[in-house]
Amino acid sequence: MRIFLLTKTPQNERTKLCLRLLASSVDAVVYLAGDGVYNLLGREEADKASQAGQADQTLASALPGRHRIIACREDLEARGVSADGKAIVPTDFYESLVDDMMQEGSRIYTF
Repeated sequence: MRIFLLTKTPQNERTKLCLRLLASSVDAVVYLAGDGVYNLLGREEADKASQAGQADQTLASALPGRHRIIACREDLEARGVSADGKAIVPTDFYESLVDDMMQEGSRIYTF
């Protein structure tokens, strides 16, 4: 399993790289923390929230249904972002992240 920990806004170059890698991944899970939760917003909402340029693609368009998206509850609340069924919001985000990291064959990429 490939684990992607995304902490950057949709307009960040690191996010764009992450989305390109996700598009080619067969078995991936994306963890959104910090400003990474802005990736749950649509492109227009993300632009308003960050006051920056447009991203090349959104998280939703980069991920086919076989992927999982997990977001940190505290970071969602702090930034006023709602998961709206686009992501799983566990009670203990970091426990879920560590559990996935400990699985045999897991690789983690941080952005």
